[in-house]
Order: sequence, then structure tokens, then C-alpha cells
Amino acid sequence: MNKAEVDNYCESLPVLEIEVPEDKIEIDMMLRPTEPEDGVAQYWPFYEKCNPNELFGNMDFKFGGRGGKVIINLALDLSAIPGRDLEFALSTSRKLDGILALSPDFKHQFKTTAKRIDGRYTELKIVIKDKEKRPDNFKFLWLCECVDGGMHFVSGDPRAQIEPL
Repeated sequence: MNKAEVDNYCESLPVLEIEVPEDKIEIDMMLRPTEPEDGVAQYWPFYEKCNPNELFGNMDFKFGGRGGKVIINLALDLSAIPGRDLEFALSTSRKLDGILALSPDFKHQFKTTAKRIDGRYTELKIVIKDKEKRPDNFKFLWLCECVDGGMHFVSGDPRAQIEPL
């Protein structure tokens, strides 16, 4: 899929909408990597751990102007790529493991930290805070790498956003 196809596909899927309470909300999600087709990265299904049949195309976090925090515990589901040794890529001390930020000021509200499970970085803790209580488009790519070499850049969430209420 090219970028336009990924955007269109994401648009056709439900949006993960979260009304963020005053303190915090924590959710468990999965990301299922898929192989590139003809060298072109594909959309990686993103879903709730308890409901793998409902895929989400975008994320929308609604803060009520009173602070709050979203914690997403994200695990890799490697079932679609048997035999591949894949893990989240580590950043260089920017607190953005597993993603490549595409929008300005991304890190002021968004922090990701990879966690090692069975010797591989297959879990990601994502913390989102509305520190400045202003809209911010969080465009990013999921960033994973094969342990035996090679890197995958995959459209993460073309229109993720935070919206103060």
C-alpha cells in the first residue's frame, strides 16, 4: 500500500476514541506486523488485546482540559510473520522507542518506552499527557526492526490527535 492507500484504509476502520478522565486511563492493545508486499510496507493491524477482530485506523484522545493521562500497553502479535524475529526499535534517549515521529513538538505529550520480554523488545508502553491543553496532530510511523537485520517503517496513525474538550 502506498501512503494514500494506507490513509484510505485507516479512514475505513473505526477510530479508537478515548475520553480521558482527570487522573488516567490504561488500555491494552496489540500491533500485528505484516510482511511488505513487493517492497511496499503494509498497514499493520492495531486492536484491543481483548478484541482482535476489531481493527482501529486512527486514535483520538479527548482530554477535558483538566490534565489526565493515557497509558497504552502495546504488544507485538507476530502471528502474521512466523519465523521473523521482530522487535520494537530503540530510540537514542528521546523516549520515543518503537515509533518515528513525523509531527513537530511530538514528544512534549507523547512518550514511548520499549520493554524486553523473553530477551526481545516486544512490548511498548505509550504515555500520552495533555500538558499544554492544545490540539496536536500526532503523525508517526511504527518502527520495528528484524534482529537479523533490516528495518520496517509502517504507517502508524495518519491522523492521531489530542483534542481538549
